[in-house]
Parts: sequence; C-alpha cells; structure tokens
Amino acid sequence: MANYSRKVIADGVGYSTIIDPKFKTNKVQVMFITDLLKEAAAENAIAVGVMGSSNCKYKNISEITAKLNALYGATINVHVSKQGDYQKLSIGVTSIHNRFALEGEDISGEVLEILLDCIFNPNAQNGEFGNEPFDFRKKDLLDTIDAEINNKRGYAVLQAHRKAFLNENSGNSPYGDKETAGAVTSAQAYSAYKKLLSDAQVEIYFVGSEEDPSVEEKMKQAFSSLERKSVSNEFVALSPAKNDVCRYEEKLDVKQCKMVMAFKSDNEDRYAMKLMNTILGGTPFSKLFLNVREKLSLCYYCAAAYTPLKGAVFIDCGIEEDNIEKTETEILNQLEEMKKGNFSQEDIDNSLLSIANSLKGVGDTPSSYINWYYGCFIHDEVLTPAQSLERYSSVTREQIIDAANSLKLDTVYVMKGE
Repeated sequence: MANYSRKVIADGVGYSTIIDPKFKTNKVQVMFITDLLKEAAAENAIAVGVMGSSNCKYKNISEITAKLNALYGATINVHVSKQGDYQKLSIGVTSIHNRFALEGEDISGEVLEILLDCIFNPNAQNGEFGNEPFDFRKKDLLDTIDAEINNKRGYAVLQAHRKAFLNENSGNSPYGDKETAGAVTSAQAYSAYKKLLSDAQVEIYFVGSEEDPSVEEKMKQAFSSLERKSVSNEFVALSPAKNDVCRYEEKLDVKQCKMVMAFKSDNEDRYAMKLMNTILGGTPFSKLFLNVREKLSLCYYCAAAYTPLKGAVFIDCGIEEDNIEKTETEILNQLEEMKKGNFSQEDIDNSLLSIANSLKGVGDTPSSYINWYYGCFIHDEVLTPAQSLERYSSVTREQIIDAANSLKLDTVYVMKGE
C-alpha cells in the first residue's frame, strides 16, 4: 500500500500526499467542498468548469488542451458530485513523471503552474468570466441536466433521493436544476468562484511515485495569501425517517417501469450496515437478486445501495406495471427475513468476499487512492483497505440483524409508462 499523510496548510485547507513507487504519473487534485444548496449548485458547477477549461494565459478549452498535449499528453479534469449534504467540486491535473521527459523538462512543474493559474488566475475581467469559457461550461451543464432523464434508472434513483431527502441539502442535485442553471450569469458564476476560494473546505491530494515538496509549497503559498474562513464540516448526518411513507408516481415515455424504495436507519455502524446491504441486495447472489428476480421473476433487476453519510438504503428495480405491488411486497418480505436472521454463514462469507474484491481495486489508479483516502477523511478514520476488511470481518450476525431491524420504509418512487 501507499504511504499516506495529511496536514493542514492554511485555514480550512488540507494537503494529502499518497506515495506509491509503481506510478509513472503525478496527479494533483483540488477539491472544494461546500453546502449543497439548490440556489448555488449550478453557479458553483459552472465556476469550477470554467476553472478547468481556461486561465489568464490559455483563454479557452482549445488553447489549454493544446498546451497540455504538448506536455506529453498531460490532462486536466473537472468533476462535480454530491457527498451527503455537501457539493464536492474538483479540478485536477495528471502528467508523466519528470524522469520520463525526453529532454529533461520539468513537466510536473509546468502542469502545476497551469493548474494554479486555473484556480487563482482565471480568464476573468471586471468581475466576470471570459465569455467563451463561460458560455461553453454553461451549455455543458445544461446538457448534463437534460441528459439525466435519458438514463431512466439513474433518473429514478435521483428522483427518489429528492423525495427521501426533501428539505435536506442531500435532496438537491449537485448540478442544480435547469431553471437555475439557465439563469446563471457570468458575474454570478465569478462571484460563486470567489466564494469557493474563501469559504469552501479545501482538500488537496498529490499522488505520485515520490514526494514533490514544491507542490505543497506552492499550494500553501497560494491559499495562505487568501482571506479564508476556518472550515470544519460534519459529513455524517443521518436522515430522520418520515412518520408516514411518502409515495410518488411519475409518468414518462418508458416501456419498463422503475421502482425505488428508500429506507432510513439510525444505525451508526457503517460496517454492519454495509455488510447487511450486501447480503440483502448488493451482489448477484444477494437475497433480492436470487429471490425477487431469479426465483419469482418479478423484475428485470433488483439491487440495494447503502448511503452511509445519510444512513439510507435505496432498493431499485425495473419491472412490468402489473408486478409493482407484488415486487414491493416481496422486497419487504426479504427484508423481514433478514430482520429474523434468516441468512446463512455462507451468505456472510460470500458478501465478505465481494467486499474484499472491491477493496482490492484501491491503488490500481491514482484516482482510486484519492477516493479511498477522501472517504477516510469524511469519516474521520484513516484505515488501509486491509484494515477496513478486518472491520467488516469482525461484524457479528447479531450486528447484521440489528442493522436490518433499524431500516424503516420512508419513500417509494414509481416511474410508469404514459
């Protein structure tokens, strides 16, 4: 495993290094973490998008891409996602290690300067972003929002999240909605960018084969020069279950109906919850797959996903309209069996093997390392994948049963054909 360390380099700014000798590239990722507010999500998404497609020297995506291509195919990436009640906005660069440069060029140094300019010296003037990168990123965001409905399964889960976490930040989309995104001006996006620099929690990750002190030095210098607030976010915020089950139906142009059932839990043992979820519906040998799909042929797919930051389990399935009620009844029946402890040691062992297999992928890529150690950060517990597997392996049958019994049906979303 890699050598990992984290330190605070400025108010609300963490800097982590992940060193693994097998890598031939360096990756620097800068994350801005802020409250996921409906009115601000689109502005933030456009702001970080503009950062990733231009700066004061390279005015648009074509210019910056051409420059990075000349640096042995270096890349810049932007990613927007939801982490519980927070919006995570990332901008990062990847480049080959300097030892592979044919003429001994400082590739890593040049790429880092481009990233720093993107963050601290954007293509902006008089309180507004440049027209070209702003228009490009705004259109890109609107296209992303429009495309959400094309993936009907993903859209159904998204709608279930909105209903389950109503009046909570987690119910909002990290992209905002079409109305708010369409109304964002260049000045508003630039104002959001300045607010991210001053108010957001910032986590920086450097992944490479060896330490590069210059990255920490330059990041520390850049962020220390800003007027920043001291930030400390509480990422785990279990969502309370509603008194009555919320049922919501939507009609769209689909042949296959979708149903998503959201369950809430007040159980804070995420290892027991994850293992319970895996046995219930997290694998092709889970209770839901083997019984609801295979044995009874009630649906085309049926899977469960655990959201630890909100203490929720979402079970989603693709079904014929005639089978909606039968499928819901059988899903609840399988959960009842879990609550009674009607699962075998083989079920536990197979689920542990599945979890172990997924943990083996940590470290295959720089991004997988970043995702892993960022997960450790938000749960305030630094573990290696091997140590995490030990935690899962120590979960008892009673803890799994307790986890199942903690689930309460909160929301049922159904998508039907028009």
